[in-house]
Amino acid sequence: MQMHGQMARVPVTARQKFSEAAYFYNCMQPHRTYPVVFPYYLSAFVSALRSVTYYLQKQYAHDERFKEWYAQKQEAMKADPVLKMLHEKRNTALHVEPFDLCFKQGWKMPEKYGGVITTTFLAVREEAEPNGRVRTFLKVEKDEPEEEVETEISWHFTDDDPQDVMNHCYEGLEKMDAILKELSALGLTGNEE
Repeated sequence: MQMHGQMARVPVTARQKFSEAAYFYNCMQPHRTYPVVFPYYLSAFVSALRSVTYYLQKQYAHDERFKEWYAQKQEAMKADPVLKMLHEKRNTALHVEPFDLCFKQGWKMPEKYGGVITTTFLAVREEAEPNGRVRTFLKVEKDEPEEEVETEISWHFTDDDPQDVMNHCYEGLEKMDAILKELSALGLTGNEE
């Protein structure tokens, strides 16, 4: 037996789109060492974050006070380097091609060494699991067993960008949240349909 149906269309607000962006941001953190999966979450994040303003415009289109307020916000967002960059990354990924990502990879020093390894033998081995996760293994003495150490990967939009992508995304979330809170403080009523 099969049932067929159609889901009811659920209204989505700008705040809910913001929550979607935050969800994808939170998914990026535990997948930092998954070079195949991390870019998927990043792409979803920039798309959801950009959608917040589209939903704002639809939700409040009927209110003249919003239009005046939003015109000023648009200019501020265009001038903001982080929001502008995230917007450009979203447009590139959506309309042109996947955007480039650079990475810096290493491993976290195990606490048992106190920050220093003194040895005449050191071997570091990395392997990628079928799901894309990168794992790092350390062997400090020839006769000692190999141990897994925490892999560290930082992601960057350009090779010379000192900021990790996660920092850019967090800053974008903070700025968008501030815009939503400012709008809420104005007491405007959005069209929830």
